[in-house]
Amino acid sequence: MSIFFDFKVGNGTNGRRFRRAVEGDKHDIELIINLKHTERLFDNVDIGKLIELSTLSICMINNKKEVIGFMALCDHPNINGVDPSDWETWIRNLFQKYYLSRNTLFIHFMCCIDAVMDIFIEEAFVSIFRNDVYLLNIVLVPKINNGTENLMYLYTAIRNDFCPKLKIRRAVEEDNDDIVSILGKNCPKLQEMYGEFYISEIIGRHPEMDRTIIVADYQDQAVGVMCLNTKMNYNLLQNTYELGPLHGLRKLTALEKEKYKRSNTLLNTFGEPIMIGKWSPFHDLQPDMDEVNVAPSIKKEHGKRTKTHSKVNFDRKSAMRKSFDHFYYRKQYSEDSERELNSPTPSTATNPSFVNYLLDDDPFDYEIVNIDNRLLTVPEVLSSEFLLPNTEDEGPRHSRLMQIQDRVKRRTSILRNKSNQDNKLQTFAGDPNAFMIELLGFREDVDETQAFHLLEAAFEIMKEYDYCVIRVPCKDKSFHLLEHFCFVPIKEETSTDYALYVAHRSSVLSKLRVRRAELIDVPQIAQLLRSLDGKETLWTVENTIIHKSDLQCFVLLSGVTLIGVGILEKPEQIDFIRIKFNLDSHRIHKYHTSQGLDCGLVTLKAVLVYPVFEPHYRFFARDMIRLSGSNAMMWLTAYRNKWVTHKANSLAASMVPLMPRSSKIVYISTPELRRIRKLSNTVMAFSSWFISKKLTSVPKVNINARILIVGASRTAMAFLNTLLFSDSCSYLFFTNVTLVSPNGLPYTRKTNPLSEMMFQKYYTNSDKYLKSVPYTYYVNVIQGTMVEIDKRKKHIHLSNGRKCDYDFLFLLFGKQYQHPDYLKSIFKRKKDMRSGKLPQYTRLDIPQPRLEPGVINYTPANVFIINTITDANKALDFVRTLSWLNADYKILVYGASKHVYCCLATLIEMKIPTENIIFIEPFPSLHIRKMRVSLFCNSYVDKTVCELLDNLIIKVYRSYYFHAWHMDVDNLVTQVDFLSQFHLLQLKCSALFYYGTRGVNEQAFFAINKSGMAYDGGILIDHQCRTKDPSIYAAGPATRYYRRYYAEAMRQKYYDAYEVGAKLGSQIRDLLDPLFKETPMELGKTGKGSIKCVSFDSSSINTKETDDISESINTKTSYQSSDLEEFQKIPTFKKPHVTQFMLPGGLQYLEVRSPGMKVPHHYVQSLQYNGIVMETFKNGYFKLRMSNDLIVDGITCLTPEKISLENFKNLYGLSSTVLNNVHLRYTAKKLDNFYEFFQDPWACFLYHDQADELFAMIKEILPKGQKQGETLAETMRIVGDSSSKQSFKFHTKMKIRSSFEKSPHVEAVTDYVLEWLSENDVLLPMYLQPWQTSQYNYDLDHNPAFRNRKNTIVKMLSKIF
Repeated sequence: MSIFFDFKVGNGTNGRRFRRAVEGDKHDIELIINLKHTERLFDNVDIGKLIELSTLSICMINNKKEVIGFMALCDHPNINGVDPSDWETWIRNLFQKYYLSRNTLFIHFMCCIDAVMDIFIEEAFVSIFRNDVYLLNIVLVPKINNGTENLMYLYTAIRNDFCPKLKIRRAVEEDNDDIVSILGKNCPKLQEMYGEFYISEIIGRHPEMDRTIIVADYQDQAVGVMCLNTKMNYNLLQNTYELGPLHGLRKLTALEKEKYKRSNTLLNTFGEPIMIGKWSPFHDLQPDMDEVNVAPSIKKEHGKRTKTHSKVNFDRKSAMRKSFDHFYYRKQYSEDSERELNSPTPSTATNPSFVNYLLDDDPFDYEIVNIDNRLLTVPEVLSSEFLLPNTEDEGPRHSRLMQIQDRVKRRTSILRNKSNQDNKLQTFAGDPNAFMIELLGFREDVDETQAFHLLEAAFEIMKEYDYCVIRVPCKDKSFHLLEHFCFVPIKEETSTDYALYVAHRSSVLSKLRVRRAELIDVPQIAQLLRSLDGKETLWTVENTIIHKSDLQCFVLLSGVTLIGVGILEKPEQIDFIRIKFNLDSHRIHKYHTSQGLDCGLVTLKAVLVYPVFEPHYRFFARDMIRLSGSNAMMWLTAYRNKWVTHKANSLAASMVPLMPRSSKIVYISTPELRRIRKLSNTVMAFSSWFISKKLTSVPKVNINARILIVGASRTAMAFLNTLLFSDSCSYLFFTNVTLVSPNGLPYTRKTNPLSEMMFQKYYTNSDKYLKSVPYTYYVNVIQGTMVEIDKRKKHIHLSNGRKCDYDFLFLLFGKQYQHPDYLKSIFKRKKDMRSGKLPQYTRLDIPQPRLEPGVINYTPANVFIINTITDANKALDFVRTLSWLNADYKILVYGASKHVYCCLATLIEMKIPTENIIFIEPFPSLHIRKMRVSLFCNSYVDKTVCELLDNLIIKVYRSYYFHAWHMDVDNLVTQVDFLSQFHLLQLKCSALFYYGTRGVNEQAFFAINKSGMAYDGGILIDHQCRTKDPSIYAAGPATRYYRRYYAEAMRQKYYDAYEVGAKLGSQIRDLLDPLFKETPMELGKTGKGSIKCVSFDSSSINTKETDDISESINTKTSYQSSDLEEFQKIPTFKKPHVTQFMLPGGLQYLEVRSPGMKVPHHYVQSLQYNGIVMETFKNGYFKLRMSNDLIVDGITCLTPEKISLENFKNLYGLSSTVLNNVHLRYTAKKLDNFYEFFQDPWACFLYHDQADELFAMIKEILPKGQKQGETLAETMRIVGDSSSKQSFKFHTKMKIRSSFEKSPHVEAVTDYVLEWLSENDVLLPMYLQPWQTSQYNYDLDHNPAFRNRKNTIVKMLSKIF
């Protein structure tokens, strides 16, 4: 969560500012509390709990970043006898104040130091009111005891007293100079094009222009201006943007109103019975809780088999609960129904506004907002006209699913019409219903939040129009006014440089409130769902209201009109959610345990809100949390729920996506973790969203920049994870991120475990991990291959004919296995040129047709080049069919990489007879520059693998190289030729797995070269991963630094691809974040190269860089220093290089080595002072290498045991002391099994995904009880510097060590570690918690099992030491 709140406090020169409070402020706040004042008003409070549970908690800090004030506010009064869900009635009856939850907050605690006591409250109120323009009242309800009875008073801070509105009026000609001055600072071209008096001319001389200019007045001067225009090109807007939900920004005609009224079957079925006195449409029937007898008008067609349950159910018994899901899934579809829904047959539904589910051949996608926004249009009560025409009655459910012609998944347009022709044919004939903001500006000393009051005045002036429209360049950063608009997505295959935002009159001017749903709300809910197949949702609402089920239903009202409905249910398996996702990163669990078994959580079942009220989504979530008596809300969804109307969530964009844990969970033999493991194996992959009260007060900022990513490699996925799902996701939302890849995202709907065996094991690339991240909600996924880059027009062309525009292009593809004839023509031309055969001269003054290098390499059907899961699935299906049809077949596996051994292991796992497998290993490589060291670079592993292949009776040919293959009439390879130095080998072939040449995709390679980008064995980049074009970035194995860096040994291919992508994602996120004030990588330490304001136009950054560099190369000396600085700017990567995969025979292999170029182990070990090498051979081979400083810098594992090796990589970089003095135990021959040692319960904390954070925080810890002082790292550094002196004696070291053990740092570290363990108790139940100490001591003294165990431990320790 961002801690930014208000950095402009007072006059801006005193150094004071406000930021959001965090858990780390608890100690500092407690130091400034004066109980003499606070206890009388607020009693004794837990500051940590207050920070966690408050809607808004802020700290005032001084120029030294010290906390000098604190204030916590919540959405309900802190009165014990007042129900938080009913305080509006309480305050109305007791104080006659008509406050609403939307515009009121209550102070639960505040304190400050004496020095700022006179100004703290006023500056805090100003900052709070400035942060939320909808907030009108801040209330304090103190408890005052006069000795006889407790009196209650209400103190209210009113907005106008602290943030008064500026006077809004129409502009006059005399305002010309002020307005021109304001606009000229932001856009000087206006004055250059139209002169100095263009405002005066608009007002006085051209009234026919239909422009209206309003200004914010302060002391008779215009300090803000907004220019409105009612003339717009509606056809252009309708052809460019998805304006169907808004009826094309036009009013409905009388005919369209009548058609809507007659076609609303939901209103007829559910609304009319309520209005005529029935309790429900089933009032005449007696509904059985096991089977619902639906009215004939809403019966569904029969005849299809049922589909498997898709709701995320943790308990098998929960499927039989008397809930709506049981009834809905009684009529389910089979697995084949997915293909039927994807059939190319046009839908029989003629309603152009019906739900368009996004369906394709690969339906495994989290299409979260699965209800088309065009269906949720504004009701008639809010708008002067109905906005959506419905021409015909709805057909059956399966007939209403519209066809999507391209296999593109776009978040910005998740649900669309069935074709572009339908969009073009859709016309709106009503009168105009919108006006546009053309110009907006404020004087520098005026707060930009005043723009909201200009917007209110604009709607009051434009009384005939319901919508306000504003278009902003995609590259420009967001501003405050856009927080009150809803984003409108761009139509598919449409290009524009502008983002469109729309605000509705009722969203800006009306009063909003939330309450529990009542039966009388059903007709309006039917209007909300009028074009949806929402009978199930309405049945759930009615059942919740009438029968008081476990569900809770709430409605969002604008005045008296219903504009949204939400259904909540009790949470399930909270511990499982905490283990699977990073829920604890967004909430501190210990403060919620007092809320009961639910821990203050509630699960969102479904919520639907009109899209024009998007600015109020977080308020709706906050009030549902308040009314339900909870503190936070979650939403779980599985991939098949994209077909289910009653699982829709309009609030997903306002919630925070939870990421799966980045490290594999260690399930050791504890009852809690065994239960979680069993549950994890049975529950399908699902995604989760989260929002708490304090997150609802964080405003969302949209980033409209068009980000285009080419490739779906580990680098690309890490880039997306950091860009979209890091800590900034609580306030940043990227509206236009597109990923282009031949196969889309790197997973499929049905993944075969055998297919995953054919690749290296990375937990962040595993099937379950990827399917638990909602990429398709935030990313537009396009299946295609890049064939051309147009840098001037900023778009790329794809192999399927599509064109994708970009503001930032990221080339993040890696190197894949290629066809044997990869770039054959180019290599042949190079070879001819080296031999003296120059190409034929062509005259440049005569135009000649340029032949495009075509990619025509044909791959036979039984030749497999495996690069993706899709390729692996096809190959294994072919092999499986081959084994069924023919017993005499030969499978050739060619290559000398780790993927070859993965392929062999997979074939053996498939029960392919080993005598039918032939392995051809082209080692050593024919390339003279490649290292002639074996793949494993370990004599023991090499010997074991060779013996294993011999024992499996796999025929192996070494030092043979691919020559050619021969095909039959069916274009299948029947024979493959291999050459060695002296022999020709001809082998019969039924299937060939080719792992030979590796390189960049041929089409992408030609596109890069045609675009003029520098390519020298890789895409040339600078230290910020930029190419020569400042809007094009590249990263990963297919890149290379410019030669001026002299960094051949630091190429990114030598480092962990995930870390490379994460670092680039962090850099781009900081660049586009409007709250981030400086570029993440400054050009120098002098401050000359720092850029204070972030702009989406990176060309401006490049210009400043060029200027700074050009000034530094005037002399030879400065040129050399510039080169040294450039070299130092190359990013450093610290994550180890990890290789893990399966070997034939069920062997698991893991290698963890230092980042950088691979150096042979035997060479490193031959050097002097090379550290310590420790090896054990029980349960397999385990090699642990330590440096001279006893830091782990290498791990090798080879074992046949069915244990997880994934987490052993976390041992890298740790000292021997942290590893329980492993070197001493090994040297003393007390340790002979590393597998058993590192799987003991004591080591489990090392594998926690936040272990790195634990070690980092310990280094920065201060002595206990001290606010200032030296951190632990600084103290250790001083000790280390003194110990490096020659006069430093051994007894002096021991004396310092003994004194250090008694220092306050040790006590502070102990307290922090215990607190960290208690916060992560769900993953670390094997550690004794402080609250379990008394129980443990009792069992230790009275339980015989513990007594015997205690004696055993004592004896063991005596033997060891």
